[in-house]
Amino acid sequence: MKSLVFIFTLLFCLQAESQSLVEVRESFHQAVLDPDQSREFHDFLKKTKPSTPTIKAYKAASEAMLARVVWNPFTKLSQVMKYSDLMEAAILEDMENIEVRFLRLSIEYNLPKFLGMSKHLDEDRDVIVKNLTSVEAMNVDPSFCRYIVYFLNDTGLCTSDELAAMESVLASEQTIDGN
Repeated sequence: MKSLVFIFTLLFCLQAESQSLVEVRESFHQAVLDPDQSREFHDFLKKTKPSTPTIKAYKAASEAMLARVVWNPFTKLSQVMKYSDLMEAAILEDMENIEVRFLRLSIEYNLPKFLGMSKHLDEDRDVIVKNLTSVEAMNVDPSFCRYIVYFLNDTGLCTSDELAAMESVLASEQTIDGN
């Protein structure tokens, strides 16, 4: 009986974590589309317990995104420095996580180059391309992976061969899932 309760509790916690991640992704997407939502995204993540490297990476991204809407240049720089520290910690916890790497890649791609904080673009792109075949094992939603491929294509950060390989994997995922 105790093991049944333990299994039920574990499954409930995993479901709650998954639901929380879905909400975080949706909030992130809204903040990307509308910079005025950056503060709400940041406030939302203040209330979310950063229990996984992925949630920690979103929290880091919220710090960088908040820099878009603050006025004071020193505050902007402070936000970007907070982002950098938090993101590095998330990366160190799960160095092969596609979603964490994508968050860093997308933030660094959009940072002003004069800050000299965009030094991981090639590394993150390489990890994403290499690991995209394990999307299911890494618990990354295939639709989010399509968003990653779209971003990589739109920014020109990947070669046509790399994009074709990733799209092929996503197409096979879609066939397996029936989506």
